[in-house]
Amino acid sequence: MDIQDIVGTEWDYVLSLMPDDLEESSKSKLAIRRYREISSAGDLLRLCLAFGFCQMSLRQVAAWAETIGLGEMSNVAVMKRLIGASDWLGALVTQWLTDRGLTTNVPQKSVRIIDASCIKEPGSKKTGYRLHLAFDLGRMRITEVEVTDRYEGETLKRHKVVGGEIFLGDRGYAHPAGIGEVLDQGGHVLVRTNWKNLALKTVKGTDLQVIPLLKALGKNAVGDWPVIMKAGRKKHKLRLIAIKKSKAATEKAQAQLKKEARRQNWELDKRTIQAAGYILLVTDLEADELPALQALELYRFRWQIELMFKRLKSISQLNQLRAKKPELAKTYILANLLGALIIEELTGSALSFFPWGFRLPGTPSFPLASLFSME
Repeated sequence: MDIQDIVGTEWDYVLSLMPDDLEESSKSKLAIRRYREISSAGDLLRLCLAFGFCQMSLRQVAAWAETIGLGEMSNVAVMKRLIGASDWLGALVTQWLTDRGLTTNVPQKSVRIIDASCIKEPGSKKTGYRLHLAFDLGRMRITEVEVTDRYEGETLKRHKVVGGEIFLGDRGYAHPAGIGEVLDQGGHVLVRTNWKNLALKTVKGTDLQVIPLLKALGKNAVGDWPVIMKAGRKKHKLRLIAIKKSKAATEKAQAQLKKEARRQNWELDKRTIQAAGYILLVTDLEADELPALQALELYRFRWQIELMFKRLKSISQLNQLRAKKPELAKTYILANLLGALIIEELTGSALSFFPWGFRLPGTPSFPLASLFSME
């Protein structure tokens, strides 16, 4: 499917996938203040997707809109319309996920992979924005999305916590404050860490000497030690789980560290080089709930969210930000994400396709295959 089909030949069907209160939400979010060139919320959404997802320039959007009868606008007028739509697009993405049952009724001990991806501005080598995602491993779907500027880093604190849920994150999320907040709200964590980020203590309260513990691990052996992490004034009981990498994996990790140190003109601590030969995880779950081997296997699935980011970027060129104004950039990113979700549904739910181009009233939005379930 050509991505421009979603604003062209497939538009009527795409519009039928949107929430029923599209007009009302566009007004409540101030995306549409008055009807002039744009006569409906659907027309505005079509402009947003043309710009953000279909990669049209402002001038091209203006010319295209006139060609298909949406209205005669200058590229400046188009830009103003798009800038005003960012909050509305964010609400639409959230509603899209909610309508498909992705943010409610989370089962006990479900696993949510948390990650973020950097997005660069045009002609820049530096991060301009960050796209933060939560990914339900069981349903293989995105459940949360947030766009921030480059100054807001990765933290578990920005994600909603459902009691009993396991948050699975990489080393960027190994911060006491974020882990502590998840635990305080009844969630669980399985987070990769390094030898010093969490300043772990022994159960007796002394500083944990991580490197000697790691050195004592034999080939294929798995370490599992009770530790204490302090977050603010609170102390949390965790387990530190570790496994030694293969020789090839160790050499690769150490080479990457040394290369980055040379590039940044850092002086590497020898303990950092030694720790690069191991995978370290922390979790609050007891060993009878999550044995060490199972924890390592579970963390291995974190790559699923990496695949999601790569798929979004390959579908929509999400990593090629074409807008410098912050609000226009946000519209671009969110329109990209919404367009990718639309494409995912159009291509991934073939049984929900309607040859006549729209969904019949009362037709479920889930794949028809579920109607034949024996349960």
